[in-house]
Amino acid sequence: MEALRVFAPRDKAERLRHAPIPSGSDTGDVLAMVDEQTLTREPATTAVLVYGPASALLDTLRFDVSAAEWQAFANASESDVQQRLRVGAIRGGVLVALATASVPQGRLSRLRLLVSPAFRQIGLGHLVLHRAVQRVLHDGLLPYATLVSTDLGARALARAVGFVNLSPAFGAAAPAF
Repeated sequence: MEALRVFAPRDKAERLRHAPIPSGSDTGDVLAMVDEQTLTREPATTAVLVYGPASALLDTLRFDVSAAEWQAFANASESDVQQRLRVGAIRGGVLVALATASVPQGRLSRLRLLVSPAFRQIGLGHLVLHRAVQRVLHDGLLPYATLVSTDLGARALARAVGFVNLSPAFGAAAPAF
């Protein structure tokens, strides 16, 4: 088992250490976090970025992913009632990647990501996730993501952006990434 530390600025470290661990995570999921010290360099922009894309633009992504992927993403997003932030990538007039940040639970804000299958592994997910993380960190919050332990692609992307396992200092087990 590998345990990675979560680093935080001195003024935020104590508050973050006592931040409530979000509940409602599915069994078997891995909780990961990112902060200013672990955030990697932003990838080169390879698409037009859009903040808060309109519903019509969201539909261009909806019909490009499988019904199961969209249903899982939409259900998770709708459960947050108000999305705090949405960052999308557009190529050829179509939304091909979308990262969302939900309303904070204490000092934590959950991030979710959906990328069109035709545009995976070219850096667009990294780009929108990186921008969403920057914005959440700028607001003084600590972004986190819940990753299914068997989804190696999501885990690789999270590591590429700078996410690390939740530290035992936060009171949760830190499974190997």
